[in-house]
Amino acid sequence: MSKVIDFYVEVIDNFWDLWFAINLAKIMLKSELNLSIRLFSNDKILFENMIKEKSINIDYFELKDIKIYKPSKIIFNFFDRKVDFDYLNSFDFDIKLINFSYFLMHEGVSSLHNTTYQNKNIFVTHFVPSLLENTWWVLINNNFNYKNKDDFLAFINEKYDLNIQDNKNNFVSVFVYKDTLNEIIKNIKNDKNTYFIFWYDSIKINQDNIFIMPFFELDDYNNFLHICDINIVRGENSLVSSLLTWNVTLWDIYKENNDAHIYKIDDFIDFLAKFSFNNDYFNIFKDFNLGDKYKNFENIIFKWEDYKTNFLNLKDYIKNDCDAYSKIKKILN
Repeated sequence: MSKVIDFYVEVIDNFWDLWFAINLAKIMLKSELNLSIRLFSNDKILFENMIKEKSINIDYFELKDIKIYKPSKIIFNFFDRKVDFDYLNSFDFDIKLINFSYFLMHEGVSSLHNTTYQNKNIFVTHFVPSLLENTWWVLINNNFNYKNKDDFLAFINEKYDLNIQDNKNNFVSVFVYKDTLNEIIKNIKNDKNTYFIFWYDSIKINQDNIFIMPFFELDDYNNFLHICDINIVRGENSLVSSLLTWNVTLWDIYKENNDAHIYKIDDFIDFLAKFSFNNDYFNIFKDFNLGDKYKNFENIIFKWEDYKTNFLNLKDYIKNDCDAYSKIKKILN
């Protein structure tokens, strides 16, 4: 009899919440053969776009229907979604509930992660993803198994009806927030040495060096980041996926109304400084987020080879020392 774990994921305005949950599910199912996952969410179409494997043991249920089903003894509750303790307390067995918070990089994280409390039969543990030491770390799902870029492009071209060829051009993946996208699109030049890969099928632009991509499955997008020289990404999940490729990464951070993103930028710079990143890269990263977006978009493209070694060192650290699932397994056992 297989172990069953329930995932509770509410999608409001950020589909990366569901992306994180599916990414974790795929990691767990690869590691634990005798496991199945019931994923309760509120966007079935998004779920089906992200995961098309029919054989994988993830079953989708509507979040609004939770009370129709008896809960599993292990529940993963994503991104501080409010827990209905009255419902869970009505059952006569103990339940382990891991409550996931959002990615953080400030030094106070180590005092937040792994805190626990009990509500009658519910035993809650908090999980805070982070790249800092002594935290619960991040999801590592590295599935790039292709011999070279050409083999992967052949697979992608056939699967998504594309025609991207490797003509020894630099590949730049661009998935950013709308304001950043608008600045880039209106200024972007037709550079014959660079292919720009935009992950927005709503864009209408006619340049030979620009490819507009359809919605990719999760693993296909993560794998595509491996073949790019530069990944310009939004969201913490894409950030981590890109950092695991060794490729140069520029993070378009979410701009919060209370300006909390300014502190997050400084936190990330403090972290990168431990890997000997220089001030030139820090200036590009900070100005890209707080100043002239297109100028710093060009700067990273012109100077990316200067930062390659730094990202290799960072990849090795994350891969060897930041595997969140190693921590999660200890709780499950």
